[in-house]
Amino acid sequence: MTWQIIERDGKPIRIALHRDKRGTWVSHQGIVSFLPTEDAKEKTKKTRDAIEAPMTGKIVSIEVGEGETVEEGMVLIVMEAMKMEYRLKAPKPGTVKTVHCQANDLVDLGQILVSLK
Repeated sequence: MTWQIIERDGKPIRIALHRDKRGTWVSHQGIVSFLPTEDAKEKTKKTRDAIEAPMTGKIVSIEVGEGETVEEGMVLIVMEAMKMEYRLKAPKPGTVKTVHCQANDLVDLGQILVSLK
């Protein structure tokens, strides 16, 4: 992970970046986004049913259970990494198929945390 300073409206903003073969993870103030490479965009569309860990960290809480209906944008997992809290949200409406982690688990970048159907 690297830290970059960018400028917005004349003010410096510190963001975290992590690049891997699939794309780049961008983190700022607890909001995490993934920017896939062109090759990974097609694969990413097919895997929208999986919520993955955006970085190595610790699961703080799990906000849903198996079989529960979720709406797009609903918080599914809260995790902590680098002294920051990340709220991982549903990418689409659906039903929780499987929760692959528990509170206090240590997880790695890209590890599947929740599967939707």
